[in-house]
Amino acid sequence: MTVEGTDDPRSALALAANELGAGQFEDALSRVKALQPSLSATPDLLAPSRALEARALASLGRGEEALLVLDRAQKDAEAANLPEHVEGLGRLRAGLAQAFEMERLASMSADDLERQAEDPVQRAVLFSNKIVAALSVGDIEGARALLPRARMAAELAEDPAALLPVLLATTQLCVATNDVKTARRALDAARKVAEASEPDAIPLIDEMAGYLLRDPDA
Repeated sequence: MTVEGTDDPRSALALAANELGAGQFEDALSRVKALQPSLSATPDLLAPSRALEARALASLGRGEEALLVLDRAQKDAEAANLPEHVEGLGRLRAGLAQAFEMERLASMSADDLERQAEDPVQRAVLFSNKIVAALSVGDIEGARALLPRARMAAELAEDPAALLPVLLATTQLCVATNDVKTARRALDAARKVAEASEPDAIPLIDEMAGYLLRDPDA
């Protein structure tokens, strides 16, 4: 099958990837959509085409469609016994879902967020996530202003683990403001909370220590 000048599906996928990288999202989406009917017999190429389709949709602001595409793609890859593709698509889906949630939180006012979550544990998590969302767009002052509300929610919660996301957000805020000493203290405190209440979070904390607090001269 010829797809806009190429009869090689791998070349067509490479062209779509180049278009995506160049910001030509509609062109990339059209290319992979036109290619996909010819890939029914080659599921090892269908999964990458779905990944490109999802990324193009996400870039066009069609986030829900992108996640649905990846859900279907994971099922197809699982049916085709392609575990590496299932895992890769799952990682892409998780990354996009997190990005969409960060965008949603960044667009919400703190008061709206507080009204949305009556449970203080949930409020602590949402405020912490909003701090990270603010940092992701360079809004350090906005992130700093949210921290007292995140701490207050954690203090009101009966669950000691509610403090964990607040401490992790504090770490990232302090790193962004070059306050490495406080960042280390916050991360050490987070590790103690995790050891007592959320041991599954310890690998994440160790990973954060590795990439946030590494010695640049090492």
